[in-house]
Amino acid sequence: MQESKAVDVPRFAALRKFQTHAAKRIGFETTHHVTALNNEYYANKPAELFRLNLANPLVRPQMSLYPEVCGPVSEFFHAQKMLAMDNDTLDQGQLMWADWEHAPQRHFYIKELASVQDGRFVIPLRFITAAGIESFDGLEVAHDSATGTFRIQHDRMIREQTGNLHQNFLDLQVVGYQVNFHASSPAWVTEMPHPVRSIACGRPAITMRLMPWSDDVSGNRTKQYNAHTNVYIANANLPHAKLQQEYFYASSSEQMRVIADDTGPDNWHTGYDCLLEQEVVFRIIPHVLPADNPQQAEHCSHITGKGNHPCRRCEVGGTAAECEQDINYEEFFTGGLQRTVEKTVSHIREQLLAACLGVQETIESLQTKTGIKDKIAQHWIDILIPMARDMQQSRLHNVLTKDSRLREVHLRQDDRKAIREEIKKEIQTELFSWLVRQPAHAFAALPALSPLRADVRPGDHYNVLLVVSGIDVHQDTPCELLHTYLLGVDKYAWHKTNTEWDKKSEELFSMRLRASSIDGLTLTSVLGDYITRYPNSLLGKHFKVIQQLAVFQLYDGVCPPIIFDLWKAIGELGAMLWVHKIQSLDAYIEDLRILIANLLDIWAIINPARIIVKQKLHVLSHVLEDVQRHGPAILYSTEIFECWNTIFRHCSIHSNHHAASHDIARTLADTERFKHQVSGGWWPLAEEDLDSQALTTVGTKTYVRAGENVRTFLRKHPELQRRLGWVDPAILTPGKVAPQSVKKQHPAEWSVACGDHIVPLPTNYPGRSFSSSDAWIRCKHVIAQSQDVCRDGSWIFYRETGTSTLLVGHISRILCHVLTNTAVVVVDRFLVNADRDTYFNIASHLLLDSELRCNPSDIIFSFNAQHDCRKAQCKDHVDVAIVQERRHTGVMRKALVHKPEQRYLINMHALHNAARIRDILPRELTRPIPYVADRIAKHQEIAAALRIAGPLKQAQAKAKAAETRARNKELKENGKAALLLHGQHSGST
Repeated sequence: MQESKAVDVPRFAALRKFQTHAAKRIGFETTHHVTALNNEYYANKPAELFRLNLANPLVRPQMSLYPEVCGPVSEFFHAQKMLAMDNDTLDQGQLMWADWEHAPQRHFYIKELASVQDGRFVIPLRFITAAGIESFDGLEVAHDSATGTFRIQHDRMIREQTGNLHQNFLDLQVVGYQVNFHASSPAWVTEMPHPVRSIACGRPAITMRLMPWSDDVSGNRTKQYNAHTNVYIANANLPHAKLQQEYFYASSSEQMRVIADDTGPDNWHTGYDCLLEQEVVFRIIPHVLPADNPQQAEHCSHITGKGNHPCRRCEVGGTAAECEQDINYEEFFTGGLQRTVEKTVSHIREQLLAACLGVQETIESLQTKTGIKDKIAQHWIDILIPMARDMQQSRLHNVLTKDSRLREVHLRQDDRKAIREEIKKEIQTELFSWLVRQPAHAFAALPALSPLRADVRPGDHYNVLLVVSGIDVHQDTPCELLHTYLLGVDKYAWHKTNTEWDKKSEELFSMRLRASSIDGLTLTSVLGDYITRYPNSLLGKHFKVIQQLAVFQLYDGVCPPIIFDLWKAIGELGAMLWVHKIQSLDAYIEDLRILIANLLDIWAIINPARIIVKQKLHVLSHVLEDVQRHGPAILYSTEIFECWNTIFRHCSIHSNHHAASHDIARTLADTERFKHQVSGGWWPLAEEDLDSQALTTVGTKTYVRAGENVRTFLRKHPELQRRLGWVDPAILTPGKVAPQSVKKQHPAEWSVACGDHIVPLPTNYPGRSFSSSDAWIRCKHVIAQSQDVCRDGSWIFYRETGTSTLLVGHISRILCHVLTNTAVVVVDRFLVNADRDTYFNIASHLLLDSELRCNPSDIIFSFNAQHDCRKAQCKDHVDVAIVQERRHTGVMRKALVHKPEQRYLINMHALHNAARIRDILPRELTRPIPYVADRIAKHQEIAAALRIAGPLKQAQAKAKAAETRARNKELKENGKAALLLHGQHSGST
């Protein structure tokens, strides 16, 4: 900057001094940690990120603190986990409410006596938003003026607006009420006033929800793998639309112990709330644990598919023979007995005790039998087993050191055996006592009277997530769409399909795929050539293309009928899983139940053992529970987290890797501070900086933010927005059109502007009249009511002008009157067939009706439709040049030519606007049809066949494995012999 003659450029030392000062004042410090396995790493604390969120004016207004009822389900705070009425959920929810406009200092708490405007007494149990209005659910309380006793009316659950609350518990005490409750009252009434009042000290108390995601990722951009384990975190109080932006994420590198240390119902932090303009106390409750399946298994201390019970969520399974029994086989489709955290901890403790006996086979048997294998516990097991063996060798077998009780010459055999068992038990007790004192630094840090000194501890000896408040690892590791569906279900079906193709079928599928329409799919390209050329190297984005379009290309012999049915089931279920707003949860769950059943049943018919060996299929049986507990599956999809790995790699490659986690965490912390400053976030001010004008004083602290020019820099510079992952919330105005560039407008009279279409001149615009000689120009797009961008060739649902009739149209032209800027959309009107297409099981196909025009504001949304090539018999093709570097090459390929028959299929497998399509079409056209009428009978038939074929296949597999081991042994021995001969030959020469 100095070289370019810029004025007032600070010295580099001054810049670094300011950065150091800002880092100290804003916070977000990087801290050092040591794990139970003695690994050292650095991390950014989650509480620091949430503190910045509260003080950031771009983030805080987006946060929803109260769960919402009486509406569609589209966010975490709409789902069952935050709406349950059990004590744990209530105590971990939002504890207080206040009227911030009229009485901001009067705080109402849950489980605390209050009065309402009409004089009644109530106890709020939870604060919610009902139909957009802040409300509370609670209990009515009767007051006996004679005895001064309050009695809770347990049968009188009420819901009222919070604005009706009048006096809180402290106000009632001031006016003279002695709060005494009847003996039948619950135990928590004795804790009034609410214990958090003493922590908050008059400040608002806020509860926020955390969504952590952990995975291993390479720190290199090259092919060489450089393993790092990261934990990214997101604020689950933010709406899903914001969580799709990288701006709202941060990294907390490596271990979940940092999450546990910073969260919990009793772990309160202090921050500044820029919306309330006051200091608050807040706590963080972990909410859900999205990740890929191996990582979620680690969260659950599960062995994955290596055990007899291969599901992290339930206890489905058994031995190979047990899995083939009718009852057990049925559970793979419906889910088995729910796993519990208490039982998992019990299994881990049992394994640690068994390790103190020194028998490896016992541990492996326990892990295989229960399906529980904890990563941290396994570290101690690997230490304990050799220690136990050494101690047993010393006390039981070594002549010089063995126990004196075994030296007795005249001991009977039974007595000797009993003494040996007693010594083993003593060794087990000693080793377990030693284990409890490990790691030494963690044990020494415990208070002298802490009960944690008496037993194994979470975090030190086993998975800390098993005891983190707010999380049940077996219920809060939901089915994740990217790794389970796209890279699981879709991948299995794609492999089954393409491995049976010959070259002709492959080329036919590729040609058909390239001819697909992608308008209304939010895709930029179908990548048809890549998909067929590299079928084993596809990513999630490729499987999204196949899932939405494959069924329209696989007709008439490209794949067997049962595989075609499989793709139909995959497309139908996929479209429902990607729905982001559920209007009716009960109806959605019922449809989802049928669609999941169809997919699993078809796989069972294709390969009966598939659901037993491929856990990504069985996990789908738990999707119904996940949607009810957490909301739509798209909420906990990890695609945005995977995108964040790019940011991590950029931090990694600039580290010298002498202290990689320190450098990466520091870089990310610096980024968060910079983001906070340019976003207009507040931070506590040092005394030496009190001359700043952009400040506010709260209590004894003064808070400051960057000046106006810094705050507006982010809004004015799209390049900085892009680098920070911020999407400007620009509102697309429904009905607005965008003209083509001047060179492409081609002003013309109405009849010419409409091209080949014969459409009458618009006459239904009040106060405006148009002449046939008036000039009209072409527009490039129009905005639908759904904010879809519709262009020429887009398929739309629109409302007939002046009526409520819904129509289907295909946009031909978007025109705008030169003088009045009046926009008109010329559409080809289509009719929806009353019957669904039985071959594709698609809701309807479309038949050409007439050419009409519509007002831009009447367009509801766009959708994807595919030409019905099967009925139209589209088989002709032409040779077209392949385009490379935006130029036509001399290399040719085949392109399918659609016949002019105007017959189309609504793409019911499309992810975009899937819910809108189903809402607007008649229920008869969208209702899922069960693939198997009597599922239980069909499963029993399949299981019976499996019991016959299963043992044969297992015997063949064992024989093949034995043959492989023998062959490898022979090769190894031959290699040793060859090496020996080579050595002898070298010696002789």
